[in-house]
Amino acid sequence: MFNITQRHKSAAVQICIAILLITSSCTSTKKFRYFNDLPKDSAILHLDTLQSTAYTIQRDDIIELKISGRNDQTAADFNLKSGGYTNGQGVVPQYLVDVNGEINFFLLGKMKVEGLTTDQLAEKLSKMLIPYLTEPIVNVRLVNFRFTVLGEVRTPGSYSIPNEKVSILEALGYAGDMTYLSQRNNVKVIRDSAGIRQIGFLDFSTKKVLSSPFYYLKRNDVIYVETNTRYRQVTDAYTRVALIVGILSSTIASIAIFSK
Repeated sequence: MFNITQRHKSAAVQICIAILLITSSCTSTKKFRYFNDLPKDSAILHLDTLQSTAYTIQRDDIIELKISGRNDQTAADFNLKSGGYTNGQGVVPQYLVDVNGEINFFLLGKMKVEGLTTDQLAEKLSKMLIPYLTEPIVNVRLVNFRFTVLGEVRTPGSYSIPNEKVSILEALGYAGDMTYLSQRNNVKVIRDSAGIRQIGFLDFSTKKVLSSPFYYLKRNDVIYVETNTRYRQVTDAYTRVALIVGILSSTIASIAIFSK
């Protein structure tokens, strides 16, 4: 009985080693690296200029407007009476762009902001505040840039960040990066902008992704990372076999104990 159990133990170990060799040899490390075509003998790589249009304010955006001027007390009236909230450093007014693309601003009333960049809105407001403030300064910031990351990433979900510009790499960083099972050469960016739907395909194994028009996201973009089904099948098979081997090893060990 002792010789039989030893042979069984040896067989179980050999099965585990074989599984590890098979799974490790099935894939290349290039499959899991980004930008495989980057040169290794150059310290600096110059890429083509990437055209990035300035973000324009849309309906349902939440924008932050901070008013200041030579007379801080007068400027504070615009901040205090404009639906602002206290963030520990003062009052920061925020406005929701309504279905008509407008906000309701203190003293100035309804004003159209949809289609303007934050710089254009700041300039427009500064001119409109001249009758009320001496040397008015307006700071405009978007506070609800939202995107969604789905599929084979560590923490899928929707993310809202106080920024107007985020790259696909930063977005994946928010989602914890792609996993071992991700299909890195076929990442999709689903975009719905002004009723026009687009799907961009990104291959993270090459540097072309850095020059893609989908490199910089737009609000409400959805990133979808597919699962590499072949890796999934290998992993699932490895898990099942490892479970069986574990059960067999435990059984053999129990038999060996009771046989003594």
